Amino acid sequence: MAKGACTTAKQVKAACGMLPGCGSCTKRIHAMVSEYRTASELADALTGGPLPFTAVPDPAPAAVPAPILTQDTERGAAPPTAA
Repeated sequence: MAKGACTTAKQVKAACGMLPGCGSCTKRIHAMVSEYRTASELADALTGGPLPFTAVPDPAPAAVPAPILTQDTERGAAPPTAA
């Protein structure tokens, strides 16, 4: 459903190779398709239309700021502390 290949319960059942039986799966599939459509329509309404799926990039490592050196720390004295 997320890739757009299946938009109905019948298509989902065919794609999964489901055979006729008691019908409980069909009820669940209808509910899933309905929920997916509702969520998809809401997302489209909020974003202005359907967007293609894209991979989420890995976050860049956080840069560690360089220590600020003052004249005291350059001479080997202890840096000032907040007292």
